[in-house]
Amino acid sequence: MGFHYNTISIIFLMILSSTHMRFMAEGRAILRKDDTSQTVNEDSKARLRAQIGSRPPRCEGRCSSCGPCEAIQVPTYAQAKPGKRNSSSVVSSIAYARGDENSSNYKPMSWKCKCGTIIFNP
Repeated sequence: MGFHYNTISIIFLMILSSTHMRFMAEGRAILRKDDTSQTVNEDSKARLRAQIGSRPPRCEGRCSSCGPCEAIQVPTYAQAKPGKRNSSSVVSSIAYARGDENSSNYKPMSWKCKCGTIIFNP
């Protein structure tokens, strides 16, 4: 009985090890230098996409006559079109009904270029 148990155990281990060897032989393809530089470029592009809006625009040289041009942050307001009900007015009426109209700390900001007293989109 012991010999039979050992034989079955050895056969079972051989089957397991042979399938493991077959899967272990497979590997990942070796990347060429062109592929790695392309991967690095894609990674840097993805990083830049994640930072959209976090950096000021380049405003230098946008206007020559009004003086030095600089990037500033200004609050963004929703514009209501006449004759149409704006979704922000619906939201504010709901907030007013709850009694917390001025409790929001969210103030969306956008980047603009300021040249002297003139503010314009970059």
